[in-house]
Amino acid sequence: MKKLFLIPILALTLALSGCVNEVEEVFETPASERLDQMMKECQQLLTAAEHGWMIQYYPSSSLAYGGSTYAAKFEKNGDVTVTGDVAPNTTGDVKKTVTSHYSINSSSSVVLTFDTFNDYIHYWSDPDPYSDNKFEGDFEWAYVEGDAKQMIFRGIKTDNKVVFTALDTDIVSAIESVVNLKYEVSDKLYMGYKTDGGAELYDDALYSVLTYYPDGNTEGAYQKIPYAYTPTGITFYDPVTIGGVTVQNFAWQDGAFVATDAKSASGAATEAKIEGFHSEEFIHYDDFIGDWTIVRNGVSMDVTLTEKVRYQSYTLSKIAGFDLEVGYSKTDGSLSIVFQYVGRYKTGGVNYYAYMCPWDAKPGYLTWSQGVGFVLKNIGEDGQLVMEFGDNGKWGSYTCTSMFFACWPTNTPGSSGRKTINNTMTYFQTMTKK
Repeated sequence: MKKLFLIPILALTLALSGCVNEVEEVFETPASERLDQMMKECQQLLTAAEHGWMIQYYPSSSLAYGGSTYAAKFEKNGDVTVTGDVAPNTTGDVKKTVTSHYSINSSSSVVLTFDTFNDYIHYWSDPDPYSDNKFEGDFEWAYVEGDAKQMIFRGIKTDNKVVFTALDTDIVSAIESVVNLKYEVSDKLYMGYKTDGGAELYDDALYSVLTYYPDGNTEGAYQKIPYAYTPTGITFYDPVTIGGVTVQNFAWQDGAFVATDAKSASGAATEAKIEGFHSEEFIHYDDFIGDWTIVRNGVSMDVTLTEKVRYQSYTLSKIAGFDLEVGYSKTDGSLSIVFQYVGRYKTGGVNYYAYMCPWDAKPGYLTWSQGVGFVLKNIGEDGQLVMEFGDNGKWGSYTCTSMFFACWPTNTPGSSGRKTINNTMTYFQTMTKK
């Protein structure tokens, strides 16, 4: 048995060794040389672009935050100058470019690394372990392929595609075009977009992501479509088929996004566009700015709404001596006033932390729970804005009818240590635009 068993194994070993000797080399050059060639190619392409590159970048492997657009000029000495449509410490001024350092290295692949901090690049991928970085982005991108017009990278962590497109203008002018287009589109405050065939794509309130419901039922199945802005329009991360038409790139024309690469189910070129729409309750952000009269408990008081964060919030002044933040919803034209910190309050020689707490005045209960408060909806007619106060439904069995101003010795409200500020405001009814 042993002899019969060993002979086939010996034969198999000899056969395998023969096969190994006959394997042909797929590549003519060793892997180390190929990586070296790719490093040189990547460096040469990055620095050869006269005006630099437009970069479309998507943080997070889930693509949940949509895309961001950068423009960057790479120098041979390792400097890179960047601007973009999103960054925390640039006050929204795209003319404020940031120069940092980059390097091109290789291990198993050729990697472009932004190895010193850059406000734009690291907005989505702050490497500081103590920062509040929730975006899960990359600052290291693996080089895939490229030429003088386009380069393709992949995020090391996310594996997301990063597309570089050679610019025909300087980086500041390119991003100015992107930001101006975003402002123009944002000023429409669309709830979403409709295709020629009537399909609806709902726009995310914060990020560049559309939600598409293939069956038209917003309670049913849906598809997320991340996108990024270009100087002339938008582009989807990947081609998407909507109503039998496959699209990816759009140009902004006459208030609509017109597809530049639409194809029918047969693959033939066709026409397609998506046009913005609002809900029937829509009220533009600017319409709320101005002087108002609040009626509470049958008593009138004059207040003013001013812009705080455009398209997101306002400052309401003054209520009980404090300014309040008022939220704005483009979806249904409603306003919101919820539990919030309102500033420092000095009493008995001590500086306290003051809060507006929603109050159910009838039973006498207040809360410092986040998100609880009022929702204000328009009940006016013939163009008159009359916002009616109502509970936003986030306080269980209690109803927010009033405001209770209280303060605490620390910035963490709780059941102990509270002092009442003698400025309680009961039974808010309406707020009417003058």
